[in-house]
Amino acid sequence: VQQVAPDKTCMQFSIRRSKLPSSETHPEESMYKRLGVSAWLNHLNELGQVEEEYKLRKAIFFGGIDVSIRGEVWPFLLRYYSHESTSEEREALRLQKRKEYSEIQQKRLSMTPEEHRAFWRNVQFTVDKDVVRTDRNNQFFRGEDNPNVESMRRILLNYAVYNPAVGYSQGMSDLVAPILAEVLDESDTFWCFVGLMQNTIFVSSPRDEDMEKQLLYLRELLRLTHVRFYQHLVSLGEDGLQMLFCHRWLLLCFKREFPEAEALRIWEACWAHYQVSQDVFPQAPEGRQEGPKDAAGRLRLPQIGRPPALDRG
Repeated sequence: VQQVAPDKTCMQFSIRRSKLPSSETHPEESMYKRLGVSAWLNHLNELGQVEEEYKLRKAIFFGGIDVSIRGEVWPFLLRYYSHESTSEEREALRLQKRKEYSEIQQKRLSMTPEEHRAFWRNVQFTVDKDVVRTDRNNQFFRGEDNPNVESMRRILLNYAVYNPAVGYSQGMSDLVAPILAEVLDESDTFWCFVGLMQNTIFVSSPRDEDMEKQLLYLRELLRLTHVRFYQHLVSLGEDGLQMLFCHRWLLLCFKREFPEAEALRIWEACWAHYQVSQDVFPQAPEGRQEGPKDAAGRLRLPQIGRPPALDRG
């Protein structure tokens, strides 16, 4: 840590160790290469079903997925395709889901004038502002009147119709854009995004209760693994435990904290769910206090307010 100037209150941070020593990494860290075409095909039987799913998730967790096959593998990780499905079943599913997607869009386009005004005020106004400034440095979305930007816009608007309880919140465009850029098809991307919002605990939806659950996990992990830092946050009072500095990390799964290639590698590791279940919360090691709990036996930590709007500057 380096002081910038005597009249400044900020600090300048730099990474001192770009690589961890082997003693601090998982013993299997260097045993897996990036999942390529041949390795992926080896996991498919003659019917197109995925075999040895656990080994596949392990390989993805440690090695990641080659860019050339992300569009084919991601739908499995995002629960759009079942690992037990055959190639024929997946094609039939795509046709069915394409029809459902078209019906959702038609429902949006068939709103009454009053419904449309409310939808524009609550959803479309924000979506229209966000999509034109999301991932515009990516070649896939670059340029004026780019049809891929319009596809992203339709996906987000249709999702708000499909799931009005969630609707649209700032940051969701950052989540759907990389999926569209890899999967390419609008309908397939929509259903992958549905799977992302429904089935992962690693990327938070923007709702207050979901963000609080994520922060609860993070606070508890810090309390168990980095006691001194956790005690420092406690000493700061409620402001410290709100952990405002990491809201964007959780909301966008580090997308703006790392270069895109590294951020998507993190996403894949999270989506692999290797040795992690959505129903499992880390247990406190023997001899440590688990902290206060509510009447249902769940860990109880201070509630926080809604995170501030994301800064796109």
